[in-house]
Amino acid sequence: MVTASHGLTLEFMESLCGTSYVFDTSFQLDSGTGITYKNLLDCSLTVTAPSSHYVLALVTRFELEAAVTGTCTDYLDVHNGTDTSAAKLNPTELCGWGTNIPSNFTSSGQSMTLRLVTDSQAVYHGFNIIFTAVYDEPCTGTDFACSNQLCADSSIRCDNYNQCGDNSDELNCESYGSSSGINVVMVAVITAVVVVVIAVIAAVVVYKIRDRSRWKKFVNSHIDYDDDDGLVEAPPSYPITHVYYKGVRGHPALYTSHDSKVKTDSDLNEPIGSVGSPTLVQEYSKSNIEV
Repeated sequence: MVTASHGLTLEFMESLCGTSYVFDTSFQLDSGTGITYKNLLDCSLTVTAPSSHYVLALVTRFELEAAVTGTCTDYLDVHNGTDTSAAKLNPTELCGWGTNIPSNFTSSGQSMTLRLVTDSQAVYHGFNIIFTAVYDEPCTGTDFACSNQLCADSSIRCDNYNQCGDNSDELNCESYGSSSGINVVMVAVITAVVVVVIAVIAAVVVYKIRDRSRWKKFVNSHIDYDDDDGLVEAPPSYPITHVYYKGVRGHPALYTSHDSKVKTDSDLNEPIGSVGSPTLVQEYSKSNIEV
């Protein structure tokens, strides 16, 4: 079972009993999935770091049932190798809580094996341990150099966990964050805003060009001042653009001079203002049309 806990993978020992867990940089291990660990456990787990690394185990919480008459009934053992037959890194079984619990363990090779044993009686909150793959200086590539001469992957830097063992990976994080992650976010936001603004400007420009083009086409193609019969052609509906004043929508009225009439589909000789003729005719002059 894998859970993301504030950016660091969280595993549960009771779910990984009898297995080997290979990790690249760092992870944390909790004794159980509940508030307390379970009774009647005999659970072993081997954790293995990458080649040329060894395992640094940092204890962040430890609370098992206290020893009864000097003997641990619930306890944890940490072995320096791939199984429980390897030498133990803790001289005596670990149980109870407080200052008698070591703060960290370090393997001599790639692997470390934990064994948790519990009886049928009381249960407590258990333990949480952070495992980090480390090696000795000098550090290579972009790996982080801890103040205790250990090297680890740079991803451990300023993630709110003490993975070096001396907390050096969590120092000066304010300046570290402002020079990396925060700037990346700011650049991404600014870039997105610029793209949106450019898109809006481009859309407005295209609309304006299309709008003016339609108007010019109308002016140049649909005006007939006079022909052989002495009549002024009524223009077609104006295009819907921003450069003309709409009277009746799509059909602005036209004025004409006193000695001219508007050619319509009805009786062209009918006087202006009579039944069936246009009610109002405007003089339609190309010089008055705004382009």
